[in-house]
Amino acid sequence: MDFLDEIHNVRYRLAMALKVSSFKIGDFTYIETSDPNKDFVIGEEEGKVFVLPINKDCIKFSQDIKHCLGFDYYYKEQFPWKEEVKIGVLDRIIRILKVFNDYDEIKNYIINQEIIQYEGKDYAMLEGDLYFSNPYEEFLDKLKDDDLENIKKLSKAYQEVKNFLDIQVENPTSIEDIYKEIESELIKIARKYNVELDYGRSIKLYSDERISEDEEHVEEEIREPINVNSLLAKIRAKKVIERKDEFLNFLLSKEGEFNIWGEIKGKGIILDEMKDKNVTVLLTSSQELEINIGGIKRKILVPKPSILLIKKGSAYFEIAR
Repeated sequence: MDFLDEIHNVRYRLAMALKVSSFKIGDFTYIETSDPNKDFVIGEEEGKVFVLPINKDCIKFSQDIKHCLGFDYYYKEQFPWKEEVKIGVLDRIIRILKVFNDYDEIKNYIINQEIIQYEGKDYAMLEGDLYFSNPYEEFLDKLKDDDLENIKKLSKAYQEVKNFLDIQVENPTSIEDIYKEIESELIKIARKYNVELDYGRSIKLYSDERISEDEEHVEEEIREPINVNSLLAKIRAKKVIERKDEFLNFLLSKEGEFNIWGEIKGKGIILDEMKDKNVTVLLTSSQELEINIGGIKRKILVPKPSILLIKKGSAYFEIAR
């Protein structure tokens, strides 16, 4: 038996080891397993076997196996080219996020919508939850902005002092004074940029009292730590918006030939990449995507400029859009 790659070989062995029953459903073989959460679906194309995990019991609630596998159409079928359609290609899924009529629509979308998307991803990166590579992060890295550098330093100091408060060291009053001083500086920066502060966990940091503020500060009671990563992400987004034309030109200059995972070729701009999981790509013109997965070659016509999210079937999560 020839498998698409080694992971499909391992999945096949796992499916056989856990197999309770099997049955044909369309072009696939469904393997019911003893696992409480997952079953498997086996497909074959040009002699290559691929095995996809599937949520158990999904087939009981949906008559369409494609829905359970996370797509609307298999690439062999006729499908409409419209937003939110998901196309299955072996163990890959192509989701059509956005379809454009012309180049002006593309530019307006980037300025009015994509920057908002980037702000959320930037926050996730600052929190350390996810890692993306994209033009937004590259653009920010090139900025030499004193306020951004100051916020980074204050944020690090703020979190370090908070750690000392959390472990209840001796002489907490003097540490609280340092903490409040840094907090006051962060509040001033938020006021300068008209940014609403977000706060972290609901823990009492110091005794019941108001922070005494003069005209330079905000009069408010703070019992939770300022979410410094949220503050930084919001101000970074404002910096990009202030330079939106410069950012737009920077992003559009990234257009060129791409080869995603050595499998999917085309011409466009990589808007986002989460290594080995998802790629979001902007295609500024109609074209044919050339696909070569495990030696199986296919072409998919992209009839209009579009944004596509290309996802590995083994990735159980994707970039939030």
